[in-house]
Amino acid sequence: MRIAVMSDIHGNLPALEAVLGDIKKRAIDKIICLGDLIGKGPSSKEVIDICQNECDVVVKGNWDDFIYRAYAASNWKPTDAFSEGLRWYMNSLTPQYLEYLGSLPHSTEFYLDGKLVRLFHAHPRNYNRYFQDSPIEQRLELFDFSDFSKEKETADVAIYADIHSAYLQMIQGKYLINVGSVGNPLDITQASYIILEGGKNKDSGFGVQFIRVPYDIEKAIELARKINVPDLDGYISELRTAKYFRRG
Repeated sequence: MRIAVMSDIHGNLPALEAVLGDIKKRAIDKIICLGDLIGKGPSSKEVIDICQNECDVVVKGNWDDFIYRAYAASNWKPTDAFSEGLRWYMNSLTPQYLEYLGSLPHSTEFYLDGKLVRLFHAHPRNYNRYFQDSPIEQRLELFDFSDFSKEKETADVAIYADIHSAYLQMIQGKYLINVGSVGNPLDITQASYIILEGGKNKDSGFGVQFIRVPYDIEKAIELARKINVPDLDGYISELRTAKYFRRG
């Protein structure tokens, strides 16, 4: 079994197309997306459509959840109570797209090589943001189960996204993996995803491969400029430098 896991597309259509093109060359059995389909980039609808068609499982990211909850709370009518940027993202999607995002699960899990693999966007219980150098107590939380979990056991392999920087650590004999970002990587300027490989039975073998895919950054910028996405200068800076842009 070969499983591709990607995340944080953030409306970047050229990056998503490049990653899916690479996946199709690699005899992948299943595709899982860990959320944040929308936000930052210009092509949220197109990204949602593609992920619905191409991914076997999509879990909910913090952007997906926040925009859905804000829109639902406003009775599907963005008002001046929201920031200009938030209204822009709300207006870029119809209620049907937002309802799809709201319906996504918080996590997914399965066994591979006898190991319990749990996948989620940021944290098994919420959207707390932990990095590869966060305190060990916080990183150990990422192996926890939650009310969203099917198996009420700590995971042997915890796979998440959210921080847009790919890494693998072994902690107390367990695998902690971040898949990085397809559409807004903040480590190097190439789209990121991973491939898991293994059988269902114990000792059948287990592997993790990190993939980086070049894509047409200037095309992504051109699309963003064409419709003048919120925080355009910051978005362009992030795509070109892979460094986080903070306003002010």
